[in-house]
Amino acid sequence: MQRLLNGLSWSALALVTAFCALQALEWVIAPMNGVVEGGAGDLLLAFVSRLTVFLITAVTMLVTAVVILNGAGRAGRENLAVAVLATLAAAVVASVTRYIVGATPASEGAAFMLLVFASWVGSGAILVAGYVFHLRAQSADGEARAAELRRGALETQQLATRLRLLQAQVEPHFLFNTLSNVRRLCQTDAAAGRAMLGQLSRYLRAALPKMRAHETTLAEEIDLVSAYLGVQKIRMGERLATTIDAPAALLQARVPPMILATLVENAVKHGVGPLAEGGSIRVQAERAGDTLTLRVADNGRGLTAASGSGVGLANIRARLAALYGGRAALRLEANSPRGVVATISLPLAGEAAA
Repeated sequence: MQRLLNGLSWSALALVTAFCALQALEWVIAPMNGVVEGGAGDLLLAFVSRLTVFLITAVTMLVTAVVILNGAGRAGRENLAVAVLATLAAAVVASVTRYIVGATPASEGAAFMLLVFASWVGSGAILVAGYVFHLRAQSADGEARAAELRRGALETQQLATRLRLLQAQVEPHFLFNTLSNVRRLCQTDAAAGRAMLGQLSRYLRAALPKMRAHETTLAEEIDLVSAYLGVQKIRMGERLATTIDAPAALLQARVPPMILATLVENAVKHGVGPLAEGGSIRVQAERAGDTLTLRVADNGRGLTAASGSGVGLANIRARLAALYGGRAALRLEANSPRGVVATISLPLAGEAAA
């Protein structure tokens, strides 16, 4: 039943009431009806009685037309024959209803009902035409909203798929590099190899649960970085010095997984690792208003022609763009006196943002 009454609203009833009030007023002040010669009380009584009769007629027409148009469906409403049928049926039902409630003089009978039908069929045609356009616009609006929801769901699904693919690039890259280091060390120094396996176990416990997640906390990301650097310190020994500076107030900030670890691995692999004397890596987290800044600085080889073009950094930029749009960025700058500073800026989220 609700579907058949679709489009029947209080605003529509208000418009019909206003139309009936104008019709009743016109009837009262028409000299031929003889009402204007009476007093104010007679005028008011005549107006109320005519308004009641007209409302019965108009509301019956409105409901009948709406039911027929909704029953025909969208395709039916586009058919001129259905619109004509709704108009004629609404006028007929209104005339009969007016007779049943006693608003038609019994002495007039069928002739008066025919007069009512003829006088209201024009109003019915206007009513039906208005509702056809109203229901058509309503359907179009509903379809547009549904299409927008489908488009939003598709974009969300595409974004999730893209992020999974980007993260899938990171997973084997980290794991294979670290396992390769363990294999080489076990061949040259068994004791150091066992120590590295212990650090690798710590690293994997930190890394594996996070790799498939969409986000993690800064504390968890720092645990992962610390475990990775533990592996590298065994491999490089005194050649690698590390510092991690992250205020406790920022540890619950939400960040993309593996994003800080990728910068640290890049600093080891391309910065301090190739130097005979090694170098130092400093990991730092800061807050500036509603922005979280993650910084990895090394004093390694410094910027080269290929700096910034690697898969890891491209992966970070793609993930930041997918998650934050223009609100996040990755910058590479020369460190002083030597090395590279990689800085990620992203919106502060999580308990740290409170």
